[in-house]
Amino acid sequence: MTMLRWFTSQWLVSMTLILYLWAGWASPERASQALKTGGSILISVIILIAAVMGLVGLVQVWISRDAVARLLGDDSGPKALIIAVVCGTLLIGPPYIIFPLLMTIRQQGARWAVVTIVLAAYAVKLPMIPLEVGFLGWPFSLGRSCLTLLFAIPTGLIVERLMCHSDQ
Repeated sequence: MTMLRWFTSQWLVSMTLILYLWAGWASPERASQALKTGGSILISVIILIAAVMGLVGLVQVWISRDAVARLLGDDSGPKALIIAVVCGTLLIGPPYIIFPLLMTIRQQGARWAVVTIVLAAYAVKLPMIPLEVGFLGWPFSLGRSCLTLLFAIPTGLIVERLMCHSDQ
């Protein structure tokens, strides 16, 4: 693989390297501090990512492909969509935990609509509602949550239709 191809395929890493080089030239002290802060965060995230990958491995081994396909697959019907809404609102944690789990259930036979609905409903986060209400009030929290969940299923079905057409 040529260097240029690597830089374009790894665009985020490339941009970060370029920004650090520029920062190091513009202000070496601040760039050094940023590198230390980033390294500290990286170490804490690596531990979490290792745990997530272990969890993904357990999900792949413990939950059979047949069970995922039966509960969340193409023939599962509306029940799978409701399960997706409930799971999405109950999930907590950062996206780098959620995306590998969703990739795993997708690979095990879950519908595209289920993956999309979980991500849409994940924006509600039931454990965070009291905090949201405290800062933004009941009308905002209730309106946002209801609209998010109301549009989660239609959005999931639209994305599924688009993905099915792109797979052909």
